[in-house]
Amino acid sequence: MGESTDYRPLEGIKVVELSTMVAAGSCGRMLADWGAEVIKVESAGGDMFRSFPKTFFVPCTMDENPLFDNLNAGKRGIVLNLKTLGGMDAMHRLLADADIFLTNTRPKALERLGLDYASLKEAYPKLIMANVNGFGEKGPKKDNPGFDTVAFWASSGFNADMMVDGPDSYPVYSSAGPGDIVTAMGLCYAITAALYKRSQTGLGDHVSSSLYGTALWCFHIMAVATEKQYGYTYPKTRENSAPTGAPFRTKDNEWVMTTILQIEKQWPILCNALGVPELGTDPRYNTAIKQRDPEVRKYLMKRFEEIYKTKTADEWCRILTDADIVNDRLAHYKDMETSEQAWANEYIHEVTCPNGKKSILVRPAMRSEKMGIPQWKRGPMLGEHTEEVLREYGYTDEQIEEMKKKEAAVQLDVSGYPHLDQSSILPDGMTGFSDGGQS
Repeated sequence: MGESTDYRPLEGIKVVELSTMVAAGSCGRMLADWGAEVIKVESAGGDMFRSFPKTFFVPCTMDENPLFDNLNAGKRGIVLNLKTLGGMDAMHRLLADADIFLTNTRPKALERLGLDYASLKEAYPKLIMANVNGFGEKGPKKDNPGFDTVAFWASSGFNADMMVDGPDSYPVYSSAGPGDIVTAMGLCYAITAALYKRSQTGLGDHVSSSLYGTALWCFHIMAVATEKQYGYTYPKTRENSAPTGAPFRTKDNEWVMTTILQIEKQWPILCNALGVPELGTDPRYNTAIKQRDPEVRKYLMKRFEEIYKTKTADEWCRILTDADIVNDRLAHYKDMETSEQAWANEYIHEVTCPNGKKSILVRPAMRSEKMGIPQWKRGPMLGEHTEEVLREYGYTDEQIEEMKKKEAAVQLDVSGYPHLDQSSILPDGMTGFSDGGQS
């Protein structure tokens, strides 16, 4: 799609982000990609996600923190102590000029700080407040903390019901992050809709989304199908899985999976591709109704297991693709960095950290023909732009120094990072480090 241009659909929109971890942070990243000015407000301890990457053996130092940078690319960062008068005064100056207040802070904490929507909407009628939470704003779990591992995956039914049932089976492990990011994408939709309506009415709104609610929406096909009146059941056993949609181990110990929706039309084609055309025309197996029978499924699964063992995953994928059957090898997370498809679409790119180390990171997949690929600008170091932003909002150098003395604000001491000199910080506060030429 080419390099980024001056066309940025959200240019001029100002976002104040008070968040930790993934969901709200990735929402802010996506808004920044599309042109919004995002100021990330942190406490002196910093966003928990600054240190979380070490769980996955990924560096999380101030000058090499690729996972944090990826969720916070394009933002500026300041440190305010909202428990001080000076820090809260600065926060309100930011909000008075903001279009969007983005946060995942829980309701009770927002109320204590006076930053809940009920407290802000009269003072800032044009402000759009955007909340992301674990379980929704009502009900017995409304005040519960919630990461996506629980609120999205476990609470929705995915972990328990998507395991393959058997004597030694156990629930599927949760993946860290996908539920957060899907929820954030939905929140971006709500924010941009509210911005559009505000352009007509001049008034802001309170928009929100939750991990649990998003999960129910994502998994609603399974949830509705398992209602008592319909009776579809999970978890499945391996033997009673659908042979047209289950993964099969191949000769090289990889796995290949197909998906066929029109059984009567595509079953003969699949069987021909697999080298067993007689199964494709056998009236015992060639209709969707017949393939629902548990004994039929058991037999076909055993036959297919033997067939797939005869060729490698790549060989089967070529054969199935030539037959126009939806298929792919079951990839591994580690395959991303060498994926020709990912590089071709610029879904991934190489970035350079301030200390010179390189990482391959993923971009949001949304595209605009006019905008092109958003330019990569790493996430802010903790308190990197505090003084810069405060000056923009009318604070004098003397007032800033007083705030720092009272610990109402913190500014990064750049002298601790000799490779990060002032010349590498652009006038708008964004860094000029290379992204490896991939964008």
